[in-house]
Amino acid sequence: MTPQDTPPPEPGSPRRRARRRWWRGALVVVAALVVWGAVDAALAAGGLRSAAADASRVRDLVLAGDVTAAAAVGDDAARDARRARSAAHRLPLTLAQALPLVGDDVTALRDVADAAAGIATDALPGVLDAVGTLDHLAAADGRVDVAAIAAAAPAVTRADDAVRHATAVLEGIGTGGLVGPVADGVTRARDAVADIAPVTAAAGRAARVVPSMLGADGPRDYLVLVQTNAELRAAGGIPGALLQVHVADGTFEIVDQRGADEVNGPDADVLPLTPAEGELFGDQLGRYVQDVTLTPHFPRTAELARAMWERATGVSVDGVLAIDPVVLQLVVAATGDVRLPDGTVLTGEGTARTLLHDVYLRVPDPTAQDAWFAVAAQAVLDQAVRTAPSAPRELLDALGAATAQRRVLLWSAHEDEQSLLAATSLAGAVTGRDGPSPVVGVYLNDGSAAKMSWFLEETVSARETCTPRGRRVEVTLTMRSTAPTGGAGLPRYVTGAFLPAGDVRTGYDLYAPYGGLVEQVVVDGEPTEVFHAAYLDLDVASWTAQLAPGERTTVVATMTVPDGLTGPVLLSRTPTAHPAAVPVVGRGGGCGAGDGGGSGAEG
Repeated sequence: MTPQDTPPPEPGSPRRRARRRWWRGALVVVAALVVWGAVDAALAAGGLRSAAADASRVRDLVLAGDVTAAAAVGDDAARDARRARSAAHRLPLTLAQALPLVGDDVTALRDVADAAAGIATDALPGVLDAVGTLDHLAAADGRVDVAAIAAAAPAVTRADDAVRHATAVLEGIGTGGLVGPVADGVTRARDAVADIAPVTAAAGRAARVVPSMLGADGPRDYLVLVQTNAELRAAGGIPGALLQVHVADGTFEIVDQRGADEVNGPDADVLPLTPAEGELFGDQLGRYVQDVTLTPHFPRTAELARAMWERATGVSVDGVLAIDPVVLQLVVAATGDVRLPDGTVLTGEGTARTLLHDVYLRVPDPTAQDAWFAVAAQAVLDQAVRTAPSAPRELLDALGAATAQRRVLLWSAHEDEQSLLAATSLAGAVTGRDGPSPVVGVYLNDGSAAKMSWFLEETVSARETCTPRGRRVEVTLTMRSTAPTGGAGLPRYVTGAFLPAGDVRTGYDLYAPYGGLVEQVVVDGEPTEVFHAAYLDLDVASWTAQLAPGERTTVVATMTVPDGLTGPVLLSRTPTAHPAAVPVVGRGGGCGAGDGGGSGAEG
């Protein structure tokens, strides 16, 4: 009898019973794997939700300066992430990854779990270790412990690398075909990484650039421009005092200080100007140090100021730092009142007024004003260095607030360092874009040749809309003069010699986003023809307003937003004599751009 002739098993035969037992066993195994897989999927998803929430809490605690609490939450995040990764990589989900319909969801879940574990075990500890060293970076004599920063650099760099890798992985996951809970998990993970990424990116850049800039590889010299916002310039104000700071192995010493008139040289450009610079700013941009801040693009300001300082002193500095009296006021608020040699007390509430208004009433001679200004700036900076060991976090918070308002700008003459600074708000670069976000610029330059900008109240707002012709942003600039009638009580040096006493004249430059155009400018309700120019590959519209005491003007500009920049619109502005919140761009209807409004400074 051949095998084909073998009769089927009789009902109840041993072969039939064995086959039934095999199928029952197989079904039990499959059912167990399904249940096990469902449990693991639930464990993985739950762990990821907890890890994401913990990571965001770590970020908030770090920014608040509570490193101890952040470390405890970081441990929780690491435990949750490891648990999620372990569940996602066990046998049931490994097998399920090859199945139709659910395979993509399982793959996405595993990718998110791997990314979360990488951040929790690599990124967060590195950041926390770095932040934990801040309290010990400054010695009692005010010297910054450059070696400590260099020692923390590898861990910080690994943290930044882990976050960058996680960002790339998460951005590569398409959520369109995923089931709701998995898609939600991917979104939560992206949001958590987005919260952490700016912290690790900034820390990573600082770890790479700070040691060398503070003299770890040899002494450095920097030029500090202390801007006077009482006479506005696009980058802030005219440089009223210039200081040369020598840095060696974390120690700081002011070795030279001069007023603007001591730096200005022959009536010739210190560096060749481009045709666009000559058209917008005139030849004074390259001739007078008071005017190097006419351009809002700080790298150009720094190059010009460095060349002028070298022409006047013979010293070629390694970098340029710009600050203003509002920065000094924030520093004084963080470190304590400062008493000057003449008995003047600078406070955390009145420093800006003293330096931008009162000094001009008390010290009539411009040369003496510059000298007094330099003494005040040096006293504040000296106190900041002395008190850094006891209040490092308060000082960093003050500088962070000033940087957000575009009041602290930094440029390095060393290309490798400048390439790292260029991606930060410290760079003060004007590019019309910040990653995927378009950036609108509103920059002011005084046209009074006086010190009347103290009396200028200025507000800027913007609203993004979607029109049949594409995205638009409507920028509203309002300026009002609070000067006393007829300039009563103000010396001629403050009111100037060219305008009726008490008037203030201000030129404003409106910069469209990269690839966009300024379509229309409406001044006080009337469409107005304004001067147009192209600068830094950006469309610029310029206008000048002259205000008598009590007068105001409102300018509304409509700009196009290019399709290629899909992020929320950001707004960059001149830091004036008075502290102001970082402007937020409202949304009036989406055109497929990112959700929510945005704020920030370009650079």
